[in-house]
Amino acid sequence: MKSNFFLLLCMMAFFVSSCGKKGGQTISGHAYEYIEDVEGTNAVEGDYVYFLFSVKVKDSVVFNSITQNPPFIRFKLPKSEKPADKTNSQPVLEVLYFMSKGDSAVVYMETDSVVRAQIGIEDADRLAYHVRLIDIKDEASYQADMKEEQKILDEKFELNKQRVPEIEAMIKSTLEDYKSGKNKDQLITTASGLKYIVHTTGTGAKAESGKSVAVNYYGCLMDGTHFDDSWSRPQEFSFILGNGQVIPGWDEGVALLNEGTKATFFIPYALAYGDAGRPPVIPEKSDLVFYIELNKVN
Repeated sequence: MKSNFFLLLCMMAFFVSSCGKKGGQTISGHAYEYIEDVEGTNAVEGDYVYFLFSVKVKDSVVFNSITQNPPFIRFKLPKSEKPADKTNSQPVLEVLYFMSKGDSAVVYMETDSVVRAQIGIEDADRLAYHVRLIDIKDEASYQADMKEEQKILDEKFELNKQRVPEIEAMIKSTLEDYKSGKNKDQLITTASGLKYIVHTTGTGAKAESGKSVAVNYYGCLMDGTHFDDSWSRPQEFSFILGNGQVIPGWDEGVALLNEGTKATFFIPYALAYGDAGRPPVIPEKSDLVFYIELNKVN
């Protein structure tokens, strides 16, 4: 009888405070379960939480925060309050109150026709949010992190800007050689019509569909007119390969490279912005040139 009473208490504690940390429900009623449970103190109101999360529909990843820069999200936890309408709830935020540093969990959100229409996936009856809590910090530690990261970002930005003239000269030379046929022996053409030259072959991980990649790039029209580059911004560009987040020529071309590779792509307009282009920057039916350095494959 005594053991049964203890079992009852533990079951009650499970639903109240996640006794055993196996899972339960968030304040809005979203079911969650732990993937990894690390001993520690749960995050509370006022804490800064550093976390990663991805969203899955069945077996497909439709969002992954690892494509951001930095890859983790930082957020100051507000007071835990149940929203008046469950459709306005935030599953990721709600599950963080049940997690300690190092924990991983998945929290589920049932969808209705409105949500399915918004995300453009009609058979998405449930979204699975996979959350990993990397760290919990107080105000002072958070501010110190911000100061240090800004310093590193500023230093990197200055170095990047110094490279722009060098890259512009290289692009100009490569484009002239392409038009004259001087570098035709280096040119590789794919079945789709994409052409590329590898300047430096990387030895790192292969870029594959579904992986997160980080690149620096410089883009211009076939007459050499510059329209965009990442070196003029503080951060490199990250995206999930093969998910249609970039033009088709990028999805195809970057997947041909290994981490550390430097290459120039000559992308036909059908694999870029099509017949319409992207006015006023990119005219209609514009073939494009991109110099790309593949910095990281995750």
